[in-house]
Amino acid sequence: VIELPSSFPTLASGCLRVPQFTNYAVDFVETLDYVFASKPSECEPYGFKPKGEAPMLTEDMVKNYVAMPNEVMPSDHVAVVCDFEWLKNQ
Repeated sequence: VIELPSSFPTLASGCLRVPQFTNYAVDFVETLDYVFASKPSECEPYGFKPKGEAPMLTEDMVKNYVAMPNEVMPSDHVAVVCDFEWLKNQ
């Protein structure tokens, strides 16, 4: 757990579930990439609420090509795409 100063906004993860991996190389498979957005708070009335994320690649999909990048996946990182709702505290 990281302790942040009270002046730092409260953050919400854009992914409702932490991805199994966002980097897939021959000798390294790990979640390295995240999307965060600030939630509304007493100090800041505007913020975001996570709504969902795009489907992530499965390990079986990548294993067909050994690792990333490859001929159909141009990066060694998976694109993390999330939807947020813009909110205002009432």
